[in-house]
Amino acid sequence: MPATRIADRIFLADTIAAVEHCDPPFGDVNVVSPNFVSPPVPVDGGCGGSTRASAPWEYVDAVNRITALHDTVVREWDVRLKSGPEAAETRAIESMLRHCLDRAGFNHPGPGEPTIEGYGFGKGDRALDNAAQRCSDDTGYGVRTATQRLRTLKSVLGTHEAEINDIARLKPVLERATQPHTGPERTRFGLPQ
Repeated sequence: MPATRIADRIFLADTIAAVEHCDPPFGDVNVVSPNFVSPPVPVDGGCGGSTRASAPWEYVDAVNRITALHDTVVREWDVRLKSGPEAAETRAIESMLRHCLDRAGFNHPGPGEPTIEGYGFGKGDRALDNAAQRCSDDTGYGVRTATQRLRTLKSVLGTHEAEINDIARLKPVLERATQPHTGPERTRFGLPQ
């Protein structure tokens, strides 16, 4: 499975987007190399609100179950990335990028421990963004970051295999929400509304 399709494959984001006629949700689990030049793709999609309010209860329940699993996976993934050997690897990878940026003349602006976020990428400084992208390409930062994120995400997903299999079985429920409703759930006392 391509790392850029995890949201579609595991969390049925493409199906939800098709039903709700909106951007796909759960973009935060699609693993791609950091891109400092182009703005990041929005994480949240889906309409929710009025679209879900008019949907059958089975659809709403299915989306709620999918969202709950997604939120659990993302929390566990974040904890795993920020602790133990993964945190040490992240610091080492980020250190290479920071050193490259320092050599390019972009010193960390704030006090305290320098962080990647402290540079302010994507806030209009095109020279900084271009230098960061060049440094990312030159040091392997992007590839190493994406590899680490994908490895840890797969590890977390592996602990939720049963729930993921349950989610896969919800696809027909989501797809039925796009079909005209003529069944008994759209009648009152057996008479068409």
